[in-house]
Amino acid sequence: MRISGCFVVAILAFAGWSAVSAANDGDIISDVQANQAGLTVHWFTQIQLGREQKLIAAELIVDENDSTTFFEITGGGRREIISDKDINAFGEPYGVAGAEQRAKDRLEIIQAELKFHNSQEAVSINQYTVPRSTVYALGDGGAIHAIDAETGVQLWQTQIGNRRHPTIGMGASKSYLAVVRGSRVYCLDTRTGKVLFEHQCEYAVTNSPAVSEESIFVPLINGALMALPIKTKGAGTLPLNAVGAALAAPRVAGNLVTWTTDAGYIMVALRDNVDVLRFRVKAAGSFTAAPASNNNRLFAVTYGGYVYAIDDMKGNILWNFSIGERVSHSPVPIDDSVYVFSDNRNLYQFDAASGEPSKGWEKPLKNMSAFIGASEDKLYARDSVGNIVVVDRSTGVRLGQVNSRTPFTSIENVQTDRLYICTNSGLVECLREVGRIRPYFHSGNEAVAADPFADEPADGKGKKSDTDEQKNPFGDDGEREKSGGGTSDEDK
Repeated sequence: MRISGCFVVAILAFAGWSAVSAANDGDIISDVQANQAGLTVHWFTQIQLGREQKLIAAELIVDENDSTTFFEITGGGRREIISDKDINAFGEPYGVAGAEQRAKDRLEIIQAELKFHNSQEAVSINQYTVPRSTVYALGDGGAIHAIDAETGVQLWQTQIGNRRHPTIGMGASKSYLAVVRGSRVYCLDTRTGKVLFEHQCEYAVTNSPAVSEESIFVPLINGALMALPIKTKGAGTLPLNAVGAALAAPRVAGNLVTWTTDAGYIMVALRDNVDVLRFRVKAAGSFTAAPASNNNRLFAVTYGGYVYAIDDMKGNILWNFSIGERVSHSPVPIDDSVYVFSDNRNLYQFDAASGEPSKGWEKPLKNMSAFIGASEDKLYARDSVGNIVVVDRSTGVRLGQVNSRTPFTSIENVQTDRLYICTNSGLVECLREVGRIRPYFHSGNEAVAADPFADEPADGKGKKSDTDEQKNPFGDDGEREKSGGGTSDEDK
């Protein structure tokens, strides 16, 4: 018996549609997939990038000086979130009292609907207040989107720059966002997305900028870091000359701005007084990754695999250690630990104070390619095929895995326990641990230090140990490979 070609195509099309629908219900990771690893989908949203445009950068900013109050309504298979920043029918923010009343109104409506369907399921309202958190997403065509990091609500969108100019990258602070297209820098207000000013750089820009509340720091191809004062709209720019070129983006760390160079230097200057270099440290090898900071320490990893911890006030090397593998990723400091992902897909965890491998982490974890986020006791990373792997932070034991059929990238989050993942097409999704309605804030970052809504005060984990004052606390340890290098110009 013959089967017509049209019939075969129809069967295959239906089978393919069914498989896709079952695997993905419009989000990157389905709730069913997430639940297998103790996670749940907190929200997902699709941003519009324009025809044939791709998402190339995204960043999370937490502002501890501002807060948002949320009212979460759950029950009857529903979940709704109303915040004091939401807009009412008159085009004005609800405020806390207005949002609470709106939540109560929705509660009554949902209860009435459940009663109509003969359901006795309870509906409740949970109120919580956290620092304002925003995700900024940038497309390669110059489209910028601001998304509330707790609800997924899109706050604003802006299109900037000449479409013929390549989009290099972006950086953000609590008040300002900077985007580079070609060699032109655009400064935006993070509240409204309004462009405040533009500045044409004299030389080509090599990477994304860093932003403080005072300046925009742009790495140039001639090796200088250009500081654009925001108050004067870029007038009176100051070049910070360095030894070598910055292949990675600079970072604002507290009151400092720091960057690394291909000549093996870690450069540090005051963010509000950039005309004078505070100190520089020479490492054993070149840098291709940006530095990181936590608890008054700077961390950097050379391409050859030398890990450095530096006192950000004195400029002296607290410890250094070679993992013997190439590293193109920035180190990830969280609480009292530092994580390093090698190019061989090995994951290391070190004690941030001593540089010793953490207990249970004497050997690296295999097949771990990139950091996604961390909770109070778990680490979330991507493996070589793009699955999410759950690891116990205290023991290094794998606890679970979330398989994904949709390719995605992640927004590195060292501030809270939320996991942010996104696709090139602009689909952004937030995952959280089941039962963790209010985000958990890690110690050692600015948001926690001044968070008035924290459950308990900081416990002093960031204090230096006695070994911190030693420039090389393990210099005579035969089990470690000495770095053979690493000096601070301030110590000379």
